[in-house]
Amino acid sequence: MSPDPFALGRAHEASLDPTHRTRTGAWYTPSALARHLVEVALDRWDGPAPPRTVVDPAAGGGAFLLAAHERLPAARLRGRDCDPTSAAVARQALAQVGADGTGVTAGDGLEPGWATADLVLGNPPFLSQLGGATARGAGRRALLRGWWGRAADGYVDEAALFLLAATTMLRPGGVAVLILPLAVLATDGARSVREQVAALGRVEVVWRDGRDGAPVFPGTPTCAVAVVRDQPDQPARADRSSSGGRWGHLLADADGVPDPDVEGTRTLADVATATADFRDAYYTVAEHVAEHRPGHDDPRLAPVGLIDPAHHRWGEVSVRFAKRRWAAPVAVGLPADFLTPRLGPKVLVATQTRVLEALVDTAGDLLPTTPTITVRSERPWHVAAALTSPVATAVAVRRHAGAARSARALKLSARQVLDLPIPTADPTGTTSRQTTTAWDRAAEAVRAAHAASDPAERRAHLRSCARWMCTAHGLTDDADDLLGWWAARLPER
Repeated sequence: MSPDPFALGRAHEASLDPTHRTRTGAWYTPSALARHLVEVALDRWDGPAPPRTVVDPAAGGGAFLLAAHERLPAARLRGRDCDPTSAAVARQALAQVGADGTGVTAGDGLEPGWATADLVLGNPPFLSQLGGATARGAGRRALLRGWWGRAADGYVDEAALFLLAATTMLRPGGVAVLILPLAVLATDGARSVREQVAALGRVEVVWRDGRDGAPVFPGTPTCAVAVVRDQPDQPARADRSSSGGRWGHLLADADGVPDPDVEGTRTLADVATATADFRDAYYTVAEHVAEHRPGHDDPRLAPVGLIDPAHHRWGEVSVRFAKRRWAAPVAVGLPADFLTPRLGPKVLVATQTRVLEALVDTAGDLLPTTPTITVRSERPWHVAAALTSPVATAVAVRRHAGAARSARALKLSARQVLDLPIPTADPTGTTSRQTTTAWDRAAEAVRAAHAASDPAERRAHLRSCARWMCTAHGLTDDADDLLGWWAARLPER
């Protein structure tokens, strides 16, 4: 039996020091995944002949080039890796299968102009700029800025720059398929990359790590993005919406997230305001947190871990805050100028959740902590119903998928919450009687959910709220699919 050429790359990865792997983002791609993504690329190939040149700009041990050679034995293979040893391993692996690996060299795959390709495949290093071990130094920042302009500014992960580099390498009709962090689809730091890539070709998400089993790359939510480079005479497409911002809708399409037709509706900003604290407020509260004392009315803490749809779990379960676990945390001794703008009646919205989770604080004694979002309105129950709506969650997922720490969670800013839809107004600026009645019923249902002590009863009221909100938004034909999708994401507790 001939030796497995993919084993060389696996052995090389296993030999790396863990600190080195973290600093360089060196993670080997399993052979099965590499082969799958080669097939994905070939399915989307739009050139006049079979692909002639295959490039991997972050070749590692050569997994993608080996998989490409299996399907395209006549294609020229090129690759780069910043680690000379990895490049040598890739050349040796290709030699085992009789492929010419001399085109795999040590070097920086982000350097513009070093290759032109029909297919670009790869798993570039994930180098988050929020981590000290992977943040770029001044010299690296200047180099990338010189190569890629404003796309390299700020906190963009270098994995995103590899997608831009790969797209510019492609001949017309060529295909790039790269494994990327989900955050590339959503973070502000990668916005310029997304705009430039979408201007050059058609983009889609073609693989989601962990969707069909255990994740291949645990620790970082991951997907694969495909770009098909436009033909020179191709007319401008109507689907350029991805060029204007986030690509969450691409991930949502791949995951089968419903797309409620609510374009042109009003937004929450028409009836509410929203704020969110920054990290310094967290540390301020952390210095004043204590356990609840009977007979005292100190503000109760409202971290996201205690917020459920229509229910605050304070005193029911313990929560970790400020590196300690608390049974019933309160804030003691905070100055009035800190507390006053944060207390009072409001709607609290949790982030890093699978559905939008809204809680009405009628007593006004809950103190939100980062990253809880505070929404204020003269109609808090209607606002809570709108946020509890499956419409709001589906829209949020389609806009912002990929921004959270978990692959299935939502993370929104206060501004993004205010951009969510509420039932539409007629041309006179007022809602119709039918819409108003449905929204009123939804508000009554969410109020009943808050009053329920039994979880099953609360869930039934939430479902009633959700259905009435679908009616208020004018959704009837597709409401059952939307409701079923939303209900499956509700917290089980």
